[in-house]
Amino acid sequence: GIDWNTILNAVMAQESQPLTNLQNQQVNTQNKDAAFTSLAGIITNLQTPTTALTSLDAFSALAATSSDTSVAAISGAPGIAGEYDLSITDLAKGQTTSSATGYAAATNTVADGGSISFTMAGQTTQAITISAGTTLTQLKDQINGQNSGVSASIVNDGTGYKLIVSSRQTGLSNGFTINNSLTNSGGTALAFAVGQNPTSGNAQNAQNAAFTVNSLGITSASNTVKDAIPGVTLNLLKAGDIKVTVASDYSSLKDNIKTLVTQYNSLRKFYNQQQQSNGVLHGDPVLRQAMTDTKNALLAKNENGGRYHYLAEIGLAVTSTGDLKLDESKLDTAINSSPADLQALFQGTVGVGGALDGLKDALANVDGTAGLIKNTRNIVDTTLKGLQNKIDNQKTRLDQKRASLLKLYAATDAAMSTLSSATTSLQNLSKQTF
Repeated sequence: GIDWNTILNAVMAQESQPLTNLQNQQVNTQNKDAAFTSLAGIITNLQTPTTALTSLDAFSALAATSSDTSVAAISGAPGIAGEYDLSITDLAKGQTTSSATGYAAATNTVADGGSISFTMAGQTTQAITISAGTTLTQLKDQINGQNSGVSASIVNDGTGYKLIVSSRQTGLSNGFTINNSLTNSGGTALAFAVGQNPTSGNAQNAQNAAFTVNSLGITSASNTVKDAIPGVTLNLLKAGDIKVTVASDYSSLKDNIKTLVTQYNSLRKFYNQQQQSNGVLHGDPVLRQAMTDTKNALLAKNENGGRYHYLAEIGLAVTSTGDLKLDESKLDTAINSSPADLQALFQGTVGVGGALDGLKDALANVDGTAGLIKNTRNIVDTTLKGLQNKIDNQKTRLDQKRASLLKLYAATDAAMSTLSSATTSLQNLSKQTF
Protein backbone atom coordinates (compact mmCIF):
# COMPACT_ATOMS: atom_id res chain seq x y z
CA GLY A 1 0.00 0.00 0.00
CA ILE A 2 0.89 3.63 -0.22
CA ASP A 3 2.77 5.21 2.77
CA TRP A 4 0.40 8.11 3.30
CA ASN A 5 2.21 9.34 6.48
CA THR A 6 5.44 9.89 4.59
CA ILE A 7 3.58 11.76 1.87
CA LEU A 8 1.68 13.84 4.47
CA ASN A 9 4.85 14.79 6.35
CA ALA A 10 6.61 15.80 3.14
CA VAL A 11 3.70 17.97 2.02
CA MET A 12 3.32 19.59 5.46
CA ALA A 13 7.04 20.31 5.67
CA GLN A 14 6.74 22.23 2.42
CA GLU A 15 3.58 23.98 3.60
CA SER A 16 5.24 24.92 6.94
CA GLN A 17 8.08 26.90 5.37
CA PRO A 18 6.22 30.25 5.59
CA LEU A 19 5.57 29.56 9.30
CA THR A 20 9.24 28.76 9.88
CA ASN A 21 10.23 32.01 8.17
CA LEU A 22 7.82 33.99 10.35
CA GLN A 23 9.10 32.32 13.53
CA ASN A 24 12.68 33.15 12.57
CA GLN A 25 11.63 36.75 12.01
CA GLN A 26 9.97 36.73 15.41
CA VAL A 27 13.11 35.48 17.19
CA ASN A 28 15.27 38.08 15.42
CA THR A 29 12.83 40.85 16.32
CA GLN A 30 12.64 39.68 19.95
CA ASN A 31 16.45 39.72 20.12
CA LYS A 32 16.41 43.25 18.72
CA ASP A 33 13.88 44.32 21.34
CA ALA A 34 16.04 42.79 24.09
CA ALA A 35 19.07 44.66 22.75
CA PHE A 36 17.16 47.95 22.80
CA THR A 37 16.08 47.18 26.38
CA SER A 38 19.75 46.76 27.32
CA LEU A 39 20.63 49.99 25.52
CA ALA A 40 17.85 51.84 27.35
CA GLY A 41 19.26 50.61 30.67
CA ILE A 42 22.76 51.79 29.75
CA ILE A 43 21.43 55.21 28.77
CA THR A 44 19.51 55.47 32.06
CA ASN A 45 22.64 54.55 34.02
CA LEU A 46 24.54 57.28 32.17
CA GLN A 47 21.77 59.81 32.78
CA THR A 48 22.00 59.36 36.57
CA PRO A 49 25.48 60.88 37.11
CA THR A 50 24.90 63.39 34.30
CA THR A 51 21.78 64.71 36.02
CA ALA A 52 23.57 64.81 39.36
CA LEU A 53 26.51 66.75 37.94
CA THR A 54 24.24 69.33 36.30
CA SER A 55 22.33 69.85 39.55
CA LEU A 56 23.19 72.76 41.83
CA ASP A 57 23.46 70.26 44.69
CA ALA A 58 26.62 68.85 43.10
CA PHE A 59 28.62 71.85 44.34
CA SER A 60 26.66 72.80 47.46
CA ALA A 61 27.35 69.73 49.60
CA LEU A 62 29.04 70.34 52.94
CA ALA A 63 30.77 67.92 55.29
CA ALA A 64 31.78 68.26 58.93
CA THR A 65 35.00 66.80 60.29
CA SER A 66 36.36 66.45 63.80
CA SER A 67 39.98 67.22 64.62
CA ASP A 68 39.91 64.34 67.12
CA THR A 69 37.28 61.63 66.66
CA SER A 70 38.19 60.10 70.03
CA VAL A 71 36.74 63.21 71.71
CA ALA A 72 33.65 63.64 69.51
CA ALA A 73 32.40 61.92 66.39
CA ILE A 74 30.56 63.94 63.75
CA SER A 75 27.65 63.07 61.49
CA GLY A 76 24.71 64.72 59.76
CA ALA A 77 24.23 67.11 56.86
CA PRO A 78 25.67 70.49 57.87
CA GLY A 79 24.05 73.59 56.48
CA ILE A 80 26.55 76.38 57.20
CA ALA A 81 30.27 76.32 56.42
CA GLY A 82 32.64 77.42 59.17
CA GLU A 83 34.93 76.37 61.99
CA TYR A 84 33.67 75.64 65.48
CA ASP A 85 35.70 75.26 68.67
CA LEU A 86 34.15 72.51 70.79
CA SER A 87 35.22 72.17 74.43
CA ILE A 88 33.70 69.26 76.38
CA THR A 89 33.78 69.50 80.17
CA ASP A 90 31.43 66.71 81.24
CA LEU A 91 29.69 63.84 79.52
CA ALA A 92 26.05 63.06 80.20
CA LYS A 93 25.66 60.15 82.60
CA GLY A 94 22.84 58.10 83.98
CA GLN A 95 22.43 57.39 87.68
CA THR A 96 23.70 54.09 89.06
CA THR A 97 22.78 53.15 92.61
CA SER A 98 23.92 50.07 94.51
CA SER A 99 22.13 48.50 97.42
CA ALA A 100 23.97 48.89 100.71
CA THR A 101 23.06 45.33 101.60
CA GLY A 102 24.97 42.41 100.14
CA TYR A 103 23.87 38.77 100.16
CA ALA A 104 25.67 35.44 99.97
CA ALA A 105 23.62 34.42 96.93
CA ALA A 106 21.24 36.00 94.43
CA THR A 107 18.64 33.48 95.58
CA ASN A 108 18.65 34.78 99.15
CA THR A 109 15.44 36.27 100.48
CA VAL A 110 15.72 40.06 100.60
CA ALA A 111 12.19 40.98 101.74
CA ASP A 112 8.94 39.48 102.95
CA GLY A 113 6.87 42.64 102.89
CA GLY A 114 6.75 46.34 102.17
CA SER A 115 7.13 48.00 98.77
CA ILE A 116 9.59 49.79 96.53
CA SER A 117 9.08 52.53 93.91
CA PHE A 118 11.16 55.11 92.04
CA THR A 119 10.64 58.85 91.64
CA MET A 120 12.05 60.45 88.49
CA ALA A 121 11.47 64.06 87.40
CA GLY A 122 8.65 64.37 89.91
CA GLN A 123 6.88 61.24 88.72
CA THR A 124 6.72 58.11 90.87
CA THR A 125 6.39 54.63 89.43
CA GLN A 126 3.72 52.25 90.62
CA ALA A 127 4.91 50.68 93.86
CA ILE A 128 6.03 47.07 93.69
CA THR A 129 4.36 45.26 96.60
CA ILE A 130 6.59 42.54 97.96
CA SER A 131 5.31 39.11 98.91
CA ALA A 132 6.88 36.78 101.46
CA GLY A 133 10.09 35.05 100.42
CA THR A 134 11.03 37.47 97.61
CA THR A 135 14.61 36.78 96.51
CA LEU A 136 17.15 39.22 95.11
CA THR A 137 16.65 37.77 91.62
CA GLN A 138 12.87 38.00 91.87
CA LEU A 139 13.05 41.64 92.97
CA LYS A 140 15.33 42.44 90.02
CA ASP A 141 12.85 40.80 87.62
CA GLN A 142 9.91 42.69 89.14
CA ILE A 143 11.68 46.03 88.67
CA ASN A 144 12.61 45.26 85.07
CA GLY A 145 9.09 44.01 84.39
CA GLN A 146 7.74 47.52 84.95
CA ASN A 147 9.63 48.84 81.90
CA SER A 148 9.99 52.16 83.70
CA GLY A 149 12.84 54.64 83.52
CA VAL A 150 15.12 52.40 85.57
CA SER A 151 16.57 48.93 85.11
CA ALA A 152 17.95 46.50 87.67
CA SER A 153 20.82 44.03 87.64
CA ILE A 154 22.75 41.96 90.18
CA VAL A 155 26.49 42.36 90.75
CA ASN A 156 28.84 40.63 93.17
CA ASP A 157 31.30 43.35 94.22
CA GLY A 158 33.34 41.04 96.43
CA THR A 159 31.34 41.78 99.55
CA GLY A 160 28.21 40.03 98.38
CA TYR A 161 25.51 40.07 95.74
CA LYS A 162 23.97 43.52 95.43
CA LEU A 163 21.09 45.04 93.50
CA ILE A 164 22.21 47.69 91.02
CA VAL A 165 19.55 50.15 89.84
CA SER A 166 20.39 52.31 86.81
CA SER A 167 18.74 55.02 84.74
CA ARG A 168 17.77 53.77 81.31
CA GLN A 169 18.78 57.15 79.87
CA THR A 170 21.45 59.71 80.66
CA GLY A 171 20.89 63.20 81.99
CA LEU A 172 20.07 64.89 85.27
CA SER A 173 16.33 64.71 84.59
CA ASN A 174 16.63 60.92 84.41
CA GLY A 175 18.09 60.62 87.90
CA PHE A 176 15.85 58.97 90.47
CA THR A 177 15.11 58.58 94.16
CA ILE A 178 14.34 55.13 95.57
CA ASN A 179 11.30 54.91 97.83
CA ASN A 180 12.09 51.81 99.86
CA SER A 181 9.98 50.32 102.67
CA LEU A 182 11.06 46.68 102.32
CA THR A 183 10.96 44.48 105.42
CA ASN A 184 12.42 41.08 106.10
CA SER A 185 11.38 39.51 109.40
CA GLY A 186 13.61 36.50 108.86
CA GLY A 187 16.78 38.37 107.97
CA THR A 188 18.26 41.57 106.59
CA ALA A 189 15.98 43.58 104.30
CA LEU A 190 17.40 45.13 101.15
CA ALA A 191 18.43 48.73 101.85
CA PHE A 192 20.09 51.62 100.03
CA ALA A 193 22.39 54.38 101.22
CA VAL A 194 20.87 57.02 103.44
CA GLY A 195 20.41 60.34 101.64
CA GLN A 196 20.39 58.75 98.20
CA ASN A 197 19.10 61.09 95.44
CA PRO A 198 20.01 61.82 91.79
CA THR A 199 23.14 63.78 92.75
CA SER A 200 24.43 62.04 95.89
CA GLY A 201 24.70 58.69 97.59
CA ASN A 202 25.19 56.79 94.31
CA ALA A 203 27.85 54.77 92.61
CA GLN A 204 27.37 57.26 89.76
CA ASN A 205 25.31 60.42 89.94
CA ALA A 206 23.11 61.54 87.06
CA GLN A 207 24.44 64.53 85.15
CA ASN A 208 24.05 66.44 81.91
CA ALA A 209 26.75 66.85 79.32
CA ALA A 210 28.41 70.26 79.59
CA PHE A 211 30.31 71.80 76.71
CA THR A 212 30.88 75.01 74.79
CA VAL A 213 30.70 75.77 71.07
CA ASN A 214 32.71 78.89 70.24
CA SER A 215 32.56 79.74 73.96
CA LEU A 216 28.76 79.44 74.14
CA GLY A 217 27.86 77.21 77.09
CA ILE A 218 25.49 74.33 76.34
CA THR A 219 24.13 71.45 78.40
CA SER A 220 22.46 68.30 77.14
CA ALA A 221 20.82 65.30 78.79
CA SER A 222 22.27 63.14 76.01
CA ASN A 223 25.77 62.71 74.62
CA THR A 224 24.22 62.74 71.17
CA VAL A 225 23.68 66.43 70.50
CA LYS A 226 21.85 67.91 67.54
CA ASP A 227 21.69 71.54 66.40
CA ALA A 228 24.50 72.86 68.58
CA ILE A 229 26.11 73.24 65.15
CA PRO A 230 23.49 73.64 62.37
CA GLY A 231 22.79 70.31 60.70
CA VAL A 232 25.57 68.53 62.61
CA THR A 233 25.11 65.72 65.11
CA LEU A 234 27.80 65.57 67.80
CA ASN A 235 28.47 62.28 69.53
CA LEU A 236 30.36 63.32 72.66
CA LEU A 237 32.86 60.66 73.74
CA LYS A 238 35.14 62.22 76.36
CA ALA A 239 36.23 65.53 77.83
CA GLY A 240 38.56 67.55 75.66
CA ASP A 241 38.94 70.35 73.14
CA ILE A 242 38.57 69.85 69.38
CA LYS A 243 37.84 71.83 66.26
CA VAL A 244 34.86 70.98 64.06
CA THR A 245 35.28 72.11 60.47
CA VAL A 246 32.34 72.41 58.10
CA ALA A 247 33.53 72.84 54.51
CA SER A 248 32.62 72.01 50.93
CA ASP A 249 32.44 68.29 50.28
CA TYR A 250 33.43 67.20 46.79
CA SER A 251 33.45 63.46 47.44
CA SER A 252 30.01 62.92 45.88
CA LEU A 253 31.05 65.10 42.94
CA LYS A 254 34.07 62.89 42.32
CA ASP A 255 31.99 59.74 42.74
CA ASN A 256 29.50 60.97 40.13
CA ILE A 257 32.31 61.79 37.71
CA LYS A 258 33.75 58.30 38.18
CA THR A 259 30.30 56.81 37.61
CA LEU A 260 29.96 58.91 34.46
CA VAL A 261 33.20 57.42 33.16
CA THR A 262 32.12 53.87 33.99
CA GLN A 263 28.68 54.22 32.39
CA TYR A 264 29.97 55.97 29.26
CA ASN A 265 32.47 53.17 28.77
CA SER A 266 29.64 50.65 29.21
CA LEU A 267 27.85 52.37 26.32
CA ARG A 268 31.04 52.29 24.28
CA LYS A 269 31.54 48.57 24.98
CA PHE A 270 27.93 47.78 24.04
CA TYR A 271 28.31 49.77 20.83
CA ASN A 272 31.49 47.92 19.85
CA GLN A 273 29.85 44.54 20.54
CA GLN A 274 26.84 45.41 18.41
CA GLN A 275 29.02 46.56 15.51
CA GLN A 276 30.31 43.02 15.06
CA SER A 277 28.86 41.22 12.04
CA ASN A 278 26.65 39.12 14.31
CA GLY A 279 25.49 42.09 16.40
CA VAL A 280 21.72 42.35 16.69
CA LEU A 281 21.93 46.14 16.31
CA HIS A 282 24.70 46.10 13.71
CA GLY A 283 24.36 49.30 11.69
CA ASP A 284 21.32 50.47 13.66
CA PRO A 285 20.92 54.27 13.32
CA VAL A 286 19.57 54.80 16.85
CA LEU A 287 22.56 53.11 18.48
CA ARG A 288 24.93 54.97 16.17
CA GLN A 289 23.31 58.30 17.06
CA ALA A 290 23.45 57.52 20.78
CA MET A 291 27.17 56.82 20.58
CA THR A 292 28.03 59.71 18.28
CA ASP A 293 26.04 62.37 20.12
CA THR A 294 27.30 61.42 23.57
CA LYS A 295 30.90 61.40 22.40
CA ASN A 296 30.55 64.76 20.64
CA ALA A 297 28.97 66.26 23.75
CA LEU A 298 31.96 65.24 25.85
CA LEU A 299 34.40 66.71 23.33
CA ALA A 300 32.54 69.98 22.73
CA LYS A 301 33.96 73.35 23.77
CA ASN A 302 32.02 75.20 26.43
CA GLU A 303 31.95 79.00 26.38
CA ASN A 304 31.21 79.54 30.05
CA GLY A 305 33.55 82.48 30.58
CA GLY A 306 35.57 80.64 33.19
CA ARG A 307 39.01 79.09 33.27
CA TYR A 308 38.02 75.74 31.79
CA HIS A 309 36.36 75.22 28.40
CA TYR A 310 36.91 71.49 27.80
CA LEU A 311 36.26 68.53 30.06
CA ALA A 312 39.72 67.25 29.17
CA GLU A 313 41.21 70.23 31.00
CA ILE A 314 39.93 68.91 34.31
CA GLY A 315 40.97 65.31 33.54
CA LEU A 316 37.90 63.94 31.76
CA ALA A 317 39.14 62.95 28.30
CA VAL A 318 38.20 60.58 25.46
CA THR A 319 41.17 58.35 24.62
CA SER A 320 42.36 57.26 21.19
CA THR A 321 40.40 54.02 21.61
CA GLY A 322 37.19 55.95 22.23
CA ASP A 323 36.95 55.19 25.95
CA LEU A 324 36.49 57.91 28.55
CA LYS A 325 39.27 58.21 31.11
CA LEU A 326 39.59 60.26 34.30
CA ASP A 327 42.88 61.81 35.39
CA GLU A 328 42.15 62.21 39.10
CA SER A 329 45.19 64.40 39.72
CA LYS A 330 43.89 66.98 37.22
CA LEU A 331 40.44 66.83 38.76
CA ASP A 332 41.85 67.28 42.27
CA THR A 333 43.86 70.28 41.09
CA ALA A 334 40.73 71.87 39.64
CA ILE A 335 38.77 71.19 42.84
CA ASN A 336 41.46 72.56 45.13
CA SER A 337 42.57 75.54 43.06
CA SER A 338 39.44 76.81 41.31
CA PRO A 339 36.18 75.11 42.32
CA ALA A 340 34.14 78.05 40.99
CA ASP A 341 35.61 77.59 37.51
CA LEU A 342 34.97 73.86 37.75
CA GLN A 343 31.34 74.55 38.60
CA ALA A 344 31.08 76.98 35.67
CA LEU A 345 32.35 74.25 33.34
CA PHE A 346 29.84 71.68 34.54
CA GLN A 347 26.86 73.94 35.08
CA GLY A 348 27.52 77.01 32.96
CA THR A 349 27.07 80.67 33.75
CA VAL A 350 24.30 83.17 33.09
CA GLY A 351 23.03 82.61 29.56
CA VAL A 352 25.44 79.75 28.86
CA GLY A 353 24.81 76.08 29.60
CA GLY A 354 27.37 73.77 31.15
CA ALA A 355 29.58 71.24 29.39
CA LEU A 356 27.30 68.39 30.45
CA ASP A 357 24.06 70.05 29.33
CA GLY A 358 24.78 68.84 25.80
CA LEU A 359 25.29 65.31 27.10
CA LYS A 360 22.09 65.54 29.13
CA ASP A 361 20.14 66.63 26.02
CA ALA A 362 21.74 63.94 23.85
CA LEU A 363 20.76 61.23 26.32
CA ALA A 364 17.20 62.55 26.66
CA ASN A 365 16.89 62.48 22.86
CA VAL A 366 17.60 58.76 22.68
CA ASP A 367 16.47 57.40 26.05
CA GLY A 368 13.93 54.67 26.61
CA THR A 369 11.40 56.89 28.35
CA ALA A 370 10.48 59.40 25.65
CA GLY A 371 13.35 59.34 23.16
CA LEU A 372 14.32 57.43 20.03
CA ILE A 373 14.74 54.12 21.86
CA LYS A 374 11.18 54.40 23.16
CA ASN A 375 9.87 55.17 19.67
CA THR A 376 11.86 52.33 18.13
CA ARG A 377 10.66 49.86 20.74
CA ASN A 378 7.08 50.90 20.02
CA ILE A 379 7.66 50.04 16.36
CA VAL A 380 9.30 46.75 17.32
CA ASP A 381 6.38 45.94 19.60
CA THR A 382 3.93 46.57 16.76
CA THR A 383 6.03 44.36 14.50
CA LEU A 384 6.02 41.56 17.07
CA LYS A 385 2.25 41.74 17.42
CA GLY A 386 1.87 41.59 13.64
CA LEU A 387 4.21 38.61 13.41
CA GLN A 388 2.33 36.80 16.15
CA ASN A 389 -0.95 37.30 14.29
CA LYS A 390 0.61 35.95 11.10
CA ILE A 391 2.07 32.99 12.99
CA ASP A 392 -1.32 32.22 14.53
CA ASN A 393 -2.97 32.40 11.09
CA GLN A 394 -0.34 30.13 9.59
CA LYS A 395 -0.82 27.59 12.37
CA THR A 396 -4.57 27.63 11.75
CA ARG A 397 -4.00 27.21 8.00
CA LEU A 398 -1.63 24.31 8.55
CA ASP A 399 -4.08 22.58 10.89
CA GLN A 400 -6.79 22.93 8.28
CA LYS A 401 -4.44 21.76 5.53
CA ARG A 402 -3.43 18.68 7.52
CA ALA A 403 -7.07 17.82 8.24
CA SER A 404 -7.97 18.27 4.56
CA LEU A 405 -5.09 16.08 3.39
CA LEU A 406 -5.90 13.39 5.92
CA LYS A 407 -9.48 13.36 4.66
CA LEU A 408 -8.33 13.27 1.03
CA TYR A 409 -5.83 10.50 1.63
CA ALA A 410 -8.39 8.46 3.55
CA ALA A 411 -10.88 8.79 0.69
CA THR A 412 -8.22 7.94 -1.87
CA ASP A 413 -7.11 4.95 0.14
CA ALA A 414 -10.71 3.74 0.42
CA ALA A 415 -11.30 4.20 -3.31
CA MET A 416 -8.12 2.34 -4.14
CA SER A 417 -9.15 -0.46 -1.80
CA THR A 418 -12.54 -0.72 -3.55
CA LEU A 419 -10.88 -0.71 -6.96
CA SER A 420 -8.49 -3.42 -5.85
CA SER A 421 -11.41 -5.61 -4.71
CA ALA A 422 -13.22 -5.10 -8.03
CA THR A 423 -10.11 -5.99 -9.98
CA THR A 424 -9.70 -9.16 -8.00
CA SER A 425 -13.34 -10.12 -8.67
CA LEU A 426 -12.92 -9.59 -12.40
CA GLN A 427 -9.79 -11.67 -12.43
CA ASN A 428 -11.55 -14.49 -10.65
CA LEU A 429 -14.51 -14.25 -13.02
CA SER A 430 -12.26 -14.51 -16.07
CA LYS A 431 -10.86 -17.77 -14.81
CA GLN A 432 -14.28 -19.48 -14.70
CA THR A 433 -15.27 -21.93 -17.52
CA PHE A 434 -18.71 -21.51 -19.03
